[in-house]
Amino acid sequence: MKVIQQLRIKVILSILTVQLVFFTTIFAAVNIALVNREEKSATDFLQMLAENEGHRTPANSRTQIASYYAQELLLNTQDEASTENDDLRNYFAVNVSHEGVINEIIQDFPLNYTDQEISQLILRILQNDDTSGLVMGFHYLIVPAQYGNSLVCIINRKSELASIHQMQLYSTLAFFVCIVVSFLMALLFSNFTVKQAALAFKTQKQFIADAGHELKTPIAVIGANIDVLEADEKLAGNKFFQYIKQENQRMGELVKDLLYLAKDDAEKLEVIFSDFDFSNAVENAVLPFEVMAFESGMTLNLDIEPEIICNGEERYLKQLFVILVDNAIKNSDRGAEITVKAYTENQKIIYKVRNTGEGISKDDLQKIFLRFYRSDYSRARKTGGYGLGLSIAQTIARNHNGTLVADSVQGEWAEFTLTLPRKIKKS
Repeated sequence: MKVIQQLRIKVILSILTVQLVFFTTIFAAVNIALVNREEKSATDFLQMLAENEGHRTPANSRTQIASYYAQELLLNTQDEASTENDDLRNYFAVNVSHEGVINEIIQDFPLNYTDQEISQLILRILQNDDTSGLVMGFHYLIVPAQYGNSLVCIINRKSELASIHQMQLYSTLAFFVCIVVSFLMALLFSNFTVKQAALAFKTQKQFIADAGHELKTPIAVIGANIDVLEADEKLAGNKFFQYIKQENQRMGELVKDLLYLAKDDAEKLEVIFSDFDFSNAVENAVLPFEVMAFESGMTLNLDIEPEIICNGEERYLKQLFVILVDNAIKNSDRGAEITVKAYTENQKIIYKVRNTGEGISKDDLQKIFLRFYRSDYSRARKTGGYGLGLSIAQTIARNHNGTLVADSVQGEWAEFTLTLPRKIKKS
């Protein structure tokens, strides 16, 4: 059932959208918070180096700190002090002249970088023209020093950046795993959610089909009895019999339309595809309306490209042609001009019905293909419409892999456009 499938897809998409927003927010917030925290920690550390002339601590406590960390290195412990010592190995400062010449390398412990590596790093940093940034995995901060020189404070963040990259990779994998799990759960949940709706929809369709079949017989009997009674000379021409006959015919058409839609909903509507003359079918369907249009004071114009060959069910497409032209005449006033066009364009077959007059409001354009919807109830009562014609027309278009759309400028014109592929593949 197409409606239930569409409902299930909407439920799945709704659940996935909520889950996607939730997980995106959580993972993004955690990653951004950790990155910003590490970034701030590195920036604060560089600022501290700048304030202490390239050292981590003031001059009066450097000797004590260096001795303390030397002991920790010899003991090779894994406690907090050792971790801080590893941290100390990642930083140094360089005093650079205005011309970019290195005057002094300031360090609290032996470095694992050669003078050439440090020179290349300083050259890259100075080329950036920024006082702070990241180059080759080194975070730097440039501050003014004495005698017009600059102090470049540097911390090696390669391991931290690698950890952040790894964390982001794992977070991304976890994110996609969560989405896949959410999709599977939504799939199961949607089946449970729409189960009752599917049952109710199936019951409703069965009721419409059963009611339609049950009504066909009494409608036919009433019609036959009216014909018999009209044969009586005393009752011939009785207006009340005419009213009964007209309403009986309308009821018959309504039941026929309901059965058509019920079969389509149940996917039991048989559409037999074959090649036929589309142009000739349009003419045969539309020409009988010339008399109706003339009697109503309207002008019916036909602009049909000859010998258009279409692959589809000619009987149903003719019904669509009739519905659109009949709809145009019923919703137009005296003096209106109705134009019917049929032509090919870019391997597509186009059928247009346009009428001048009141047009269709923007709100109604979104609803006119709904079943039993009538934008003008007074006109519908006058013309005898039930609001099923356009719904049936759109169903026919869909069953032929085509589209039927409406467009209008209120107070000027309304236009319905059917677009079909030249060669239709049965879906």
